[in-house]
Amino acid sequence: MEFTELADYPLPAGEVTEWIPRLIDHESAGDTWGEDPRPLSYLHEEYCTRGSIARSARAEGDRHPGSWLGAVFVVPHRHDPTALGRALTTWMRTHEVFRTTVERSHDTDGPVLRRRGTDLDVEVAQKAVGILPSGTAVHHHLLDRFEALSPLRWPHCVLATITRAEPIVDADHLDDRPEIGDDEFLLVFGADHSVMDAYSMLLAIGEIQGLYAAELSGTPTRPAEVGSHVDFSEQDRLRGADLHDRHDAVRTWEEFLAQEGNRFPGFPLPVADTAAPCESTRRPNQSGMSSWVLSAEQADDINRWARASGHSMQTAVMAALAVAARSLSGEETIRFAMPMHTRTDTRYSSSIGWFVGVVPIEIDLAGAQTLEECLATTGAAIADRKSLAQYPFPRVAEITGIDATPRFVVSYIDARYVPESSHWSRWGARTLRGAADSDDEVYLWIVRSPKGISVSARFPGNRVATENVHACLHRLNAVLALPAGAHVRHDTVRAIDVSAAG
Repeated sequence: MEFTELADYPLPAGEVTEWIPRLIDHESAGDTWGEDPRPLSYLHEEYCTRGSIARSARAEGDRHPGSWLGAVFVVPHRHDPTALGRALTTWMRTHEVFRTTVERSHDTDGPVLRRRGTDLDVEVAQKAVGILPSGTAVHHHLLDRFEALSPLRWPHCVLATITRAEPIVDADHLDDRPEIGDDEFLLVFGADHSVMDAYSMLLAIGEIQGLYAAELSGTPTRPAEVGSHVDFSEQDRLRGADLHDRHDAVRTWEEFLAQEGNRFPGFPLPVADTAAPCESTRRPNQSGMSSWVLSAEQADDINRWARASGHSMQTAVMAALAVAARSLSGEETIRFAMPMHTRTDTRYSSSIGWFVGVVPIEIDLAGAQTLEECLATTGAAIADRKSLAQYPFPRVAEITGIDATPRFVVSYIDARYVPESSHWSRWGARTLRGAADSDDEVYLWIVRSPKGISVSARFPGNRVATENVHACLHRLNAVLALPAGAHVRHDTVRAIDVSAAG
C-alpha cells in the first residue's frame, strides 16, 4: 500500500458525483449542534490550536490550514447511487467521530475549543458535479474539495465517485489516463486529520466495499458496534493528567529533545539547499516519492531472519534504516520520532479516529558490526521507548514548556491483517495525503502489506534534500536486500560495509 498525494494517482476522466454528509432535518432544527462534555484528546486539541490559531496567518481567506488524509480505490461493481448512499450512510453512522465537530470561541483567557455533538442522524447524499473531460480536471476539482476540509467546520469527511461517461467531443486526448469499465467505478474520499489516522484509512477501504456489496445484493448488514474515538479522548485526558515534571515519560522526552537544543532531531543528512537564493518568506512546498522496495517473498525472508533472533519485522526495517544512515552520514546514532498506535483497547481495533502517540527513538550502533548485532541494538532501543506512546506528547510539551515540531518521522505499519487487504492490489487502492510545506521535515511511511513493503516519503522540495533522501532510501533497499537473500550468513555480514551493496 502506497501513501501519496492525489496528483500521483492516475485519475480518469468521467462523471463525478460528490457524496456529502448532512444532518437529517437540519434545516428545521435550531439547535443542531449541542455541547458535548467529553473533552478533545490532547492530540486533537493541539492540532486544532496549531492549525486555527498559531498558523492562521498561513490560511487563505477563511480556510483552515490543516491537513487531510484519504484513499482512492476501484469498486468492482455497477454504480447504483441508491445503494451507495445507503452504504455510506451506514458507514458514517457506525463511527461517532463523523457526528461531532469542534467549535472555537473566546473568553477572557483567549481562544477556547469545545466539542459539539448532535442527536440527529447523519445521511450521506449525492451532489452531481457533472462530466469532467480529463483526469487533470477531476484532480483539480477533488483537491479543491479536500483542501477545504477543516477540524472547525463540519462535515469533516467527504467522498466522490467517478463513473464512466460517453466520449466527450472536447476531451483532452493528450490526457493519457486509464478509463473506467462499465461495471465498476472509482471512489475517492478525503477526511480532515482530526477524525482519521493512517490505520483508519486502511480500514475504511474494506468497510465501504463490504457495505456497498451487501446493499447491492439486497442483504444489507448491520456493522458490529465499535468503540468511539470520542470516548477514547476521555481516557487520553486521564492519562495526560497523570503526567508531571518528574514522570519518567516527561524526563525521557526532555533528555531526548535537549540533545538538539529542545528541538526534534532532523534527518541524518543535509536537507537545506544553502546555495539556492532565498526568494520568499513562505515555507516551501514539499516533494514526495513512493516505491515498492520488497516483494512479499523477500519480506517473508527478512521476517524469518528477524524472528529467529526474537525480533520483529518492524525492528529489522528500523535496523536497516539505522545501518543505511550510518553508512552515509558516518554517525553511529540515528534519532527520530516514531508514531505508534494507541488502540490498546480492543474496542477501538476497528474504529475510525486518530489513535496515535509518538515515541522518541534513539538507535546507537556504536560497536555493532554485524546485521544481527544491529538488529539486537535496534530491538532494545524500540522496546525501551514503546510504552511512551500512551502518554500524549502535547501534554509533555505543556508540562515542559517545549514548543517543538517533529522534523524526522519514521512510521511502520503492518497492514497485512487489515480486513480485505488481500484485495487492495486488485482494487488499485492507495492511501492519500494532502500537500505539506516545510523546509526541514522528512517523513518516511513504511508499510508491509500482502503485496510486499512500500516506502513513501515527503521532504523539502530542493536539490539537496531530494538527492540525500533518495540516497538514504536507495541504501536502505540495499541493506534490506542482504537478509532477504537465503544464501547469506547474517552473523558474518559486516553492517559497516553495506556501502558496497548500495
